[in-house]
Amino acid sequence: MKHINLYTIISKAYDLLDMVYFKETGRNPREVILNMIPDSKVSVLDMCCGTLSNTIGIAKAKPDIKVVGLDLSGDMLRVAKKKLHRQQIKNVSLKCADATKTKIPSKSFDYIILGLVLHESSPGLIEGVLREARRLLKDDGNLIVLEWEPPEKLYQIIKYFPLYLGERLNCKTFKQFYMADKEAYLKRYGFKVEQKEYCNYTILLKLRMI
Repeated sequence: MKHINLYTIISKAYDLLDMVYFKETGRNPREVILNMIPDSKVSVLDMCCGTLSNTIGIAKAKPDIKVVGLDLSGDMLRVAKKKLHRQQIKNVSLKCADATKTKIPSKSFDYIILGLVLHESSPGLIEGVLREARRLLKDDGNLIVLEWEPPEKLYQIIKYFPLYLGERLNCKTFKQFYMADKEAYLKRYGFKVEQKEYCNYTILLKLRMI
């Protein structure tokens, strides 16, 4: 009997999430992130990268950039490595580490991406991740945060409800963060918004350190 890898299934679930929520008529947040990062030789950290859903397309489209995908789950990173090999992407390296204590030198990155990470984290964990992001960003660097945002259209509210319910069951603090003013929330941790974009079911913030 062929062994079934749980993280391969999770990877496919992430891909399905993109298909169901991000690729309907409207703005796909993955494409907006792609446009926020220049084609020049910049360094990008995908923090809590999972299977690289946020950055694999960026790395493929912009071969001059260097991407580091960081996650605490070695199993997720193994799935990410298979994706990179399958698509022959050479400008991504992977690191298994705690996002609050990465042991990467300070001021290493021009861009740090936190894609659908903060909503499933406790307040203490959010503080630790954002403190580490500040340490790792260059002085003129940008933090890019992608998060769920309550939809306004009735059909989107209905369509999003199963995912909302799942997130509520998975994380006790999800609703508090989901309903929060994300711009004001991140300002408390020393970041100011340079660019704000509303996309399908999400908000996308490009921030700079205060």
